[in-house]
Amino acid sequence: MVTREHGGELRYTSAPERREEILRRLRETGYVSAPDLGADLAVSERTIRRDLQRLADLGLVELVYGGALVPGGVTPRSPFGVRAQARSEQKRAIAELALRFVESGATVGLDAGTTTLELARLLPGDRDVTVVTHSLPAMTMLGERPAPNLIGLGGFHHPPTQAFAGPDTVAAIGRLRVHTFFLAASGLGDRGAYCATPLDAEVKRAFIGIADHVVLLADSAKLCQTAPVPICEYSEIDAFVTDAAITRAQRAALPRGTRLLVAGG
Repeated sequence: MVTREHGGELRYTSAPERREEILRRLRETGYVSAPDLGADLAVSERTIRRDLQRLADLGLVELVYGGALVPGGVTPRSPFGVRAQARSEQKRAIAELALRFVESGATVGLDAGTTTLELARLLPGDRDVTVVTHSLPAMTMLGERPAPNLIGLGGFHHPPTQAFAGPDTVAAIGRLRVHTFFLAASGLGDRGAYCATPLDAEVKRAFIGIADHVVLLADSAKLCQTAPVPICEYSEIDAFVTDAAITRAQRAALPRGTRLLVAGG
């Protein structure tokens, strides 16, 4: 049952009631954190983990480090760290294939995303490359290395994407030029790439506007995910790099002329 403590705090003493509340929150956000649930529901984190394990045994949640997801994986609204863990092998394979577009002496733009972060991790230190990015994790990673050169773009910090956005970011992009922009997306549709927020889309479009070439890095699961805000059509993308799980039907659905590169396939 649900009881109210002296301070007005709700305490979920009944496991069925507590698990129903966990599922309600999961339906709203796509992800729940075990420590946050313990604090909110006034029970121990160990109790919450038992609840999550029971729900996982019933097929109602998918366990991940620190919490649980809706079954079937992450959503664009899941925390950045959770999205970074999902399909990590595929993302690394995509990043390895994308290295062919990083030419010595070039300036490249790196979008804020979990697959583009893998590309940042793999960038070799022996190439004369300059990276322009608004991604805080990418800045942190590249800033600890002597090479490549790094131009970090500031602005309003947007926690869901772990990146900077807003007018200052867009204005800074407009003063630059990049040879190749590595684009990330939250979902892919028949017409092109989509993301979760107008703030994110504005920065992506600004990068596309200053790039000689645009390379989309997205694992094949993005072809099954939806996001509300359009970024660009496939005609604005010079190459699309994905993983071998892309189906024949998904390949056929891409517009004619789309340059598709498949990692491991």
